[in-house]
Amino acid sequence: MALTARIPAGVDTAGFVPEQWSVDVLDIVKTKLVIAPTFDMTWTVGKGKGDTVNVGILNEPTATEVTVGTPGPVNDIATGTKKSLVIDQWFECPVVLDNMTNLQTQVNLTAKAKDASAYGLAKKIDNYCGSFFSALSGATGHGTDGSAITDDVIIAAVEELDEADVPDEGRVWVLDPSCKADLLKIDKFVRNDYVKGGVIQTGQFGIIYNAPVLISNNLTVNSTGNYGAYYHKRAIAIAIEEQLAAYIVEEKLKHQITINTEALWGVLEMRDTFGTPILTRKS
Repeated sequence: MALTARIPAGVDTAGFVPEQWSVDVLDIVKTKLVIAPTFDMTWTVGKGKGDTVNVGILNEPTATEVTVGTPGPVNDIATGTKKSLVIDQWFECPVVLDNMTNLQTQVNLTAKAKDASAYGLAKKIDNYCGSFFSALSGATGHGTDGSAITDDVIIAAVEELDEADVPDEGRVWVLDPSCKADLLKIDKFVRNDYVKGGVIQTGQFGIIYNAPVLISNNLTVNSTGNYGAYYHKRAIAIAIEEQLAAYIVEEKLKHQITINTEALWGVLEMRDTFGTPILTRKS
């Protein structure tokens, strides 16, 4: 409740009652950054020259019946078309502080600025990675935009990857908060008599059909809902040339410091059949 009066009435205006600032601040609300780490990062080649990482493609050989006296047909295992992962995304997130403010404030603004700068760039990468979900599996997907996710939708996605011979290990679900709310209404995912030990844990939302479930607000909007996905990490590759490089530049003539974070990266869908979009209820 605000003070309505003081005696003497002008004691505030005259400067006899000082104001104080907390050493803590109300920090920004940060979304979870979960998408980029689930992609295949083995293609990152470090600080090499060039802007493209070429990946060779092998073909599956075919066995044929033996014909006595006749050599079998020769298989060529390297007639596929190479994949070219282009490193073409270059972003930065600078934050500037003047020297006077930096010296006089009770809060360590430099440390806060470093954290905010790194987060801003990491979120950009996560958002960019999420934009690749809609193209998986020929952009067909499972579920209906604007409708609740169901067990049938989940099972259909699992069946699709099984039919494509996608390995079980390395699969992951990335969904949005509306899917989390929908899953909480499905008994088999939350009741201990269905799943030993319970599925809904702290941190990671849970495990559904042997794949971890990650919840993100950094997904691409479809129309009413978002594009989530069920995929194997080998479905999409990410190569990061400069991994969140942070630096502080003291500009003495300008009487300020710049805290900046930058990254150079590229993302490419490597195996279309190794993932499928999940259409969500709400964006």
